[in-house]
Amino acid sequence: MNGLHYFFLGFLLLASVGAGFVFGSAVDERRGQLRSWPDKDGRTIQAYLKGMKGEGVLLVKDGKEYLFPISRLSRSDRTYLNDWLESPNPNEDARQAEAFPVLSDKELETAPLLSLELLEKKVFDLTNDERKALGIIVLKAYEELDSVARLHSEDMSVRGFFAHHNPDGQSPTDRARKAGFSGLVKSPDGKLRPGLSENIARVGRYSSIRQSVRNEKVVSRRIGWQKEDDLARQIVRGLLNSPEHKKNILDPTKAYLGVGIYVFREHVFVTQNFF
Repeated sequence: MNGLHYFFLGFLLLASVGAGFVFGSAVDERRGQLRSWPDKDGRTIQAYLKGMKGEGVLLVKDGKEYLFPISRLSRSDRTYLNDWLESPNPNEDARQAEAFPVLSDKELETAPLLSLELLEKKVFDLTNDERKALGIIVLKAYEELDSVARLHSEDMSVRGFFAHHNPDGQSPTDRARKAGFSGLVKSPDGKLRPGLSENIARVGRYSSIRQSVRNEKVVSRRIGWQKEDDLARQIVRGLLNSPEHKKNILDPTKAYLGVGIYVFREHVFVTQNFF
């Protein structure tokens, strides 16, 4: 079959947490994650786990499969592998990976530059627009809180998880305390605020992919890239469409908002911390 095939993408993985309560995550954090796989020689590959083959694990990177010997896996990766194999349906990992089509290095070279500072500001402003429309006091910017959020977004990408508790078991408030967030000692407005609420999301940098097919083979793809305005609208719209994320956004007891965004290849990791 020849011709052009269009794929319109709107993937948004979400999770939210209140100050002490976790509301269901949209993805099992053991599966479907892009993560780093370091070997004993210090080499690292960013890839998805697909399965096992003989004495190795099959990893997916840029649409290609790589066989990684189990003997070269680190202790933490062996633990991850064992958990994955014991899960009810390990093949779900491959399906989660396919939810975000993997782009090649050459395709990524066509992506426009993104200003993370501008994107974070637009997400911040759109979040406050929703509060203004409902007569709720707007959230104030808090640079220290931005830093806490950025660290978590980067950590999710680098260590390959999607959750509020990081692999060290630290909650949003734990992470803020470790980062030296002064608001936990003395809030700027003088009010006692015991902890942080959090929304996290992950989106793709593209909105569509156009594939040219010849003899049932893909011969070329054209990526419909999103810019800051498009991404910010997608992120905030997706959060507002989820009751628990919207609850955090509209919480009248919160006075401050930190937004942190990290981009790895075609993936955009987003953290909102409310205080």
